[in-house]
This record gives sequence, structure tokens and C-alpha cells, in this order.
Amino acid sequence: MKLKELYELSIDLLKRSNIENPQLESMIIISQLLNIPKHKIFTNPDLEVKDYEKVLKAVEKRARKVPLAYILNKKEFFGLEFYIEEGVLIPRPETEILVEKVLEKVSNRKNPIGLEVGVGSGCICVSLLHHKKDLNMIGLDISEKALEVSKINAEKFNVIDRLTLLKFDVLKDDVEKLNVSSFDFVVSNPPYISENEYETLQEEVKKEPKEALISGKVGTEFYEKIVDRFKNYLKKDGFFAFEVGIGQGNKVKEILEKSGFNKLEIHKDLASIDRVVIGFKI
Repeated sequence: MKLKELYELSIDLLKRSNIENPQLESMIIISQLLNIPKHKIFTNPDLEVKDYEKVLKAVEKRARKVPLAYILNKKEFFGLEFYIEEGVLIPRPETEILVEKVLEKVSNRKNPIGLEVGVGSGCICVSLLHHKKDLNMIGLDISEKALEVSKINAEKFNVIDRLTLLKFDVLKDDVEKLNVSSFDFVVSNPPYISENEYETLQEEVKKEPKEALISGKVGTEFYEKIVDRFKNYLKKDGFFAFEVGIGQGNKVKEILEKSGFNKLEIHKDLASIDRVVIGFKI
């Protein structure tokens, strides 16, 4: 099959499934899987493609609304290209704000220790460790898959020596088993979608792990639990840093206030939506 034919067939398959940008996604899939620059599709359209079947298989997967990051096994986040596979939450641009704000808060601290609750792909903790060379972290997750993928990414960016990954259920497990005395900060992008909201999500989002998305009936259950379980493990002037869902900024701020936290901050994303909440232990 010629390259031009493969491109046109890919576009047609994606169009029929109402993929938003079939031309661009076809280019990306072909370029990545055949290891050729995108422009070659137009400058060398008569190139015979022997591996066209693997491209079509990937396109058909995308047409079934499987996210592109799962098909390509990668996603860029905070300037780094993370390994991604099915079973972990796909990094999102708005989460970069959380990393940016944590880095600002720890920039002048020497040898800080951080905790991430729910590491997923490791995009948050690995990005923090990559940019703050004297930082050490513990990363927790209930999912073995998440811990495996986080380890791959930590090794990829040479921060594995400063990251301890542990299987931990924040709702059930004993915090004392972590065997640590105190943290400079606790960071988390926990599940924050309510059970009712989940039903309205796009089909693509529902391909991601349900346990990484749904919090409970209200949507703020995990914030309450994380604050309750780890507040006594924060150093003086330590802080919680959370990513929050739409409409949850003030609710999460109240959770922190009720637990005695001060210097509360709410930061908006590029769409002017409350996205990050930070509170300090004074």
C-alpha cells in the first residue's frame, strides 16, 4: 500500500468514528509507527509501506475511542515524554500547574521530602524530582500497574534513586507502615469525579482506569481522607497541594481550613477554572 493511500484510508476510518481531528491524528500515528517525519506523507506519497497493517490496526483502535496516548505509549508532560500504557491515568496539561506551584514552594528548601498520593504514571513526582535535584519523594498508589509505569518513568529520567514507590490504599492502610516521620509537602491529583458525573464523561475518558477518576458520591471524598491521614505528618510550614475538579476549589479550601491550615491559595488554569488548591501548616 502506498503512503498516500494509507493516509487517506486512516483519515476515512477516523472520520467515520467522529474523531475530532482525523488528518492530524492520522499523520501522528503514521509518523510514529513507521518512524518517518510527517512531511514525508506529502513529499513521498508513492512510498510503498510494508508495515501498513500495524498502522491500520492502531487507527482502528483509535476509531474505537482508545486514547492516542495508549496507542503510542507516550504523552508529553512538563517538557518530558512519559511512557504511558492502558491502566494508568493519562497526564493532562492542567496538571502541569500543580507541578509548577509545588516547585515554586520548595525552590528555597534544602533537601525537602515530599509525598505523592496516587502516582499514576509518575508524571507529577518524576517531574518534581527532575527539576528539584535535592528532593526525595515517596509515591503511593493502590494500583500495581501505576507503580510499574511510575518506576519505568523514574528510571527513564534517572530519578529512581530519590523515589520510593509503595502500594498503599489511602482509604484503608495504616500510615505508620510508611515508616516516615515528616514531609515538607503532600501533593495529589486524586480521583475527584462524582459517581453521577462519571456517566456524562466522554467515551475516551471512560477508557482510563475508573478507580483513578471516581471519588464517590460527592467528588471530594479523597481530599478529606488525604488531609485527615497525613496532616500530622507535615512539618511546620509544610503544605498540601491538590489538583481539583471544576467547582471544587472552595470546597477543598474549606476542608483544609477546617483542619487548621492557613495561607490558603487557589490557582486557576488557562481556562480560568480553579485547578490547584494549596494550604500550609502553620
